[in-house]
Amino acid sequence: MRVTALSDAEPFESPGHDGVAPLWVQGGPATPVDRFTVVLSRYEPGGRAAPAVQPAETVYVLLSGGLTFESAGRRVVAGPHDTVHFAKGETRAVTNEGDVPASMLVIRATS
Repeated sequence: MRVTALSDAEPFESPGHDGVAPLWVQGGPATPVDRFTVVLSRYEPGGRAAPAVQPAETVYVLLSGGLTFESAGRRVVAGPHDTVHFAKGETRAVTNEGDVPASMLVIRATS
């Protein structure tokens, strides 16, 4: 069993993200997990992830607040406990259009 306390999660910079604070919670450079990564991302109001092609299958799990996801002309506002899936190769953008911070888990396959 491997436990990562929030206080031990590693912050990192994610290209194309503004107003977003991501933390490695599983996977990433400091853990032995090798088939997927789990990142806790906090989006401040106005925070955004610019459109980007997903490098692998990815699932987003909203924990608090609301985030707007855009892909292939479709726009969806997701709230707490909603999940959003993108296949490898799909392009997505994410924005916090609300007035409170939002947080989500990002679970991504590594291959």
